[in-house]
Amino acid sequence: MSGNKSEKKVKHKSCYQCEGKGYIEIRDCAGEIQRTETCSFCEGKGYRISRTG
Repeated sequence: MSGNKSEKKVKHKSCYQCEGKGYIEIRDCAGEIQRTETCSFCEGKGYRISRTG
């Protein structure tokens, strides 16, 4: 027995909502970009953290 607690591995995956950009583009019906907003899913990081183990 080593006495170590099981280590959790942290993986960074690209955010599916903003596709890793950290922001989303709000477009009008013609497809023109009206504004950009910080992605609320990843909080502007561009990736989401998933813990395994």
